[in-house]
Amino acid sequence: MSGIQAAQAAQADWERAVALATGGKVFSTHGCDWAWQPTRSRLVLLFPEQADDAGIRPGLAEGTRLGARRVDALLNAAAGDAGLRTAGFRDAAQIVWFVGRPSYTALRGRPTAWEGRVRVTADVPEAGGAEAAELETARAWRRPPGHHNGRRHPAADRRIEHAVARAGDGSISGRGFAQFSADGAVSLHGLAVAATARRQGVGSQLVAGLLGAMTAPLVPAADSSEAERPTPSVLAAAAPASSEFFAACGLEHLGRGRHLRLSA
Repeated sequence: MSGIQAAQAAQADWERAVALATGGKVFSTHGCDWAWQPTRSRLVLLFPEQADDAGIRPGLAEGTRLGARRVDALLNAAAGDAGLRTAGFRDAAQIVWFVGRPSYTALRGRPTAWEGRVRVTADVPEAGGAEAAELETARAWRRPPGHHNGRRHPAADRRIEHAVARAGDGSISGRGFAQFSADGAVSLHGLAVAATARRQGVGSQLVAGLLGAMTAPLVPAADSSEAERPTPSVLAAAAPASSEFFAACGLEHLGRGRHLRLSA
């Protein structure tokens, strides 16, 4: 089962993948790793062990040059934050890590009050702005390395899938992403369910759809069956209020992290 370090690495790789798929970049400054996500004008500092002025100041200067309107820092719960606080960072919503080995077949077969369908696709005509641009994460990894210019982080090559849940009338009930981590776990990101569709089983069906997509071979074998699907470790980062949902999906509380934001 994956631990806190694996969960942090998975989250950091997701931030990098979003940056690289949407025309941004990743860079380092004296022990600080950063991801620039231009679609949201967001710069994010990725789990530094001990961020100090030598790493923070040049990173923020680069963010200013790029036009960052939001700067976040993701931290291990035990990491020192004195340098970040001096630079103007303050606590934001806490990160809660979840981990487990949910069964695809059990999630898929769970009865729900929702009448709709989950489809794994990066084509969402209704999406606009940053959400539309970020769908590129589910396409970019399929392209050969030569398609990209400049630095290419390994996170850009890991499989990412996007699933969308649609009600019977075609309206979107929810959506979310999944990515393979460096150690083969499946990490869930951006899970969202429409207010009108909550507590109807949409979330668990999204998780089932994403898990099914991630455990399906890229080239299906003629003799494969649902019973043969692997059950990889699944990681998720969310707010404390999501504990009940992830518990229902077969995940358990792993630990906590910290999220800081640069004050205006």
